[in-house]
Amino acid sequence: MRKAHIMGIEGVGMSALARLLMAEGVAVTGCDLAPGPRARRLGVPVHHGHDPGHLADEDTLVVPTPVPLDHPEVVAARKRGLRVLRRMELLAHFLAQRPSAGVTGTHGKTTTTGMLAAILLEAGLDPWVFLGGELALLPGNARPGRGPRVAEVDESDPLFREVRVSVAVATNLEADHVAPPGERAPNYHESLEALREAMRGFLAGAETVVVPAADPGLLALTEGLPRRLFGPGGEVWAEAVDLSPSCTSFRLVHREGPLGEVQLRVPGKHNVHNALAAALAALALGASPEAISRGLSRFPGVGRRFERVGEVGGAWVVDDYAHHPTEVQATLEAALLSGRRVRVFFQPHRLLRTQELWEAFAQALKGAHEVVVLPVYTAGERGRESPEALSDRIAKRLEDLGRSARRMDKEEALAYARATARPEDLLLFMGAGDVTLLARRLVHEG
Repeated sequence: MRKAHIMGIEGVGMSALARLLMAEGVAVTGCDLAPGPRARRLGVPVHHGHDPGHLADEDTLVVPTPVPLDHPEVVAARKRGLRVLRRMELLAHFLAQRPSAGVTGTHGKTTTTGMLAAILLEAGLDPWVFLGGELALLPGNARPGRGPRVAEVDESDPLFREVRVSVAVATNLEADHVAPPGERAPNYHESLEALREAMRGFLAGAETVVVPAADPGLLALTEGLPRRLFGPGGEVWAEAVDLSPSCTSFRLVHREGPLGEVQLRVPGKHNVHNALAAALAALALGASPEAISRGLSRFPGVGRRFERVGEVGGAWVVDDYAHHPTEVQATLEAALLSGRRVRVFFQPHRLLRTQELWEAFAQALKGAHEVVVLPVYTAGERGRESPEALSDRIAKRLEDLGRSARRMDKEEALAYARATARPEDLLLFMGAGDVTLLARRLVHEG
């Protein structure tokens, strides 16, 4: 590969691939429907929108998962004889070149990958890292090291079953990115069974599989595979767990003895689960117990994962990426540890997911003191119901459950947050879409 054109280059995964290609001497150009700061930081030519006219003398076109292969820009690339690679195919190519670890799962894969990267950095192993978020230790979303290759492997892309790594980590598996009956989309599995089969394919291709000891679904999927288990009943577990509003401490224990004390700088019991997965994967890659406890303790958290972005009127403003009911509930539980009045500004992500999970979202959010539901961030999807109607349904259900809830548009929600913030509040902006911008505007504009 000499020169690559990357569609959707503003995306966190696509921009990370661009950085890693550039580190290998590949010239990069790109395009995006909404180029932003990540594309600008690359310092390469970036076109607005997607169009066959963007193609020049490149030899490779890299295509993100949501873009169909009959898109005019992809069709034009093939007519010109360019090699066309899906995002996951390029990642698989990278990971096949060295000893590697791939982290997947419905929840926690970005944080677990970041924790594993922190451990390998502490161990002096000079890891190569691909991450679906921003980590200050790298810094950014990628690191072109010469050691083991560590990557977040997104299970929303059915092609992840073809990725081959030395150590495959699955943090959990739930029904997410599963298309409703009769609907099809590139980044959705046809059924829950299809998702499970893809997960089995990914795990079966690894030399070592790391899964939770208390997850019957993943235990069934990994029956007969060379697996190592974490959590209660497994090879490593946590003792003396202490959850506080801003951090979590515990003793990391291996069945052969204690590995060390860990002081995580991220809250919530779900992060203990993530840390155990990262610790066992690090052991499989040869890290020492000392490096594991030090690396986990140095891990600063990934951007947009319970990220406290500032204060307004004395209220804490927190940004979080949670966009599945299980994640929403775990994040909310961590927020409630603060003892503050937790007011959630929730933006559901993707129409098809919200159609399937709206009731579960309402149930997950009912523990908040107040909920403002923003219109669904569609990410380009079209559905049977409008973004506003689906969000209205969640808000109405929360009211039926006895919780203060309403649906507001983004600017209305921002003005409401600004006018009503009190020192005892924790304002939690939650979702995988552009709700993050509201949190940052609230802090910066006051």
